[in-house]
Amino acid sequence: MAFAPGDIVQLKSGSPALTVVTASETEISVVWFAEDVSEFRKEALPAVAVEKLEIADFEEEDEEEDDED
Repeated sequence: MAFAPGDIVQLKSGSPALTVVTASETEISVVWFAEDVSEFRKEALPAVAVEKLEIADFEEEDEEEDDED
């Protein structure tokens, strides 16, 4: 699957929502906000290890977190 900058992705094994910064056929660079340390984090990941999240999926996660508060 091809990824593009701005796509919202997640590790196939589960992770927070990650935003694609750069992408090639085999590797993507992502950024996310780590709330536990209040910092932005970035990492390069193998493209095969991530999947796109639909905006609806991302919004559902936010709603579930709001319900827990």
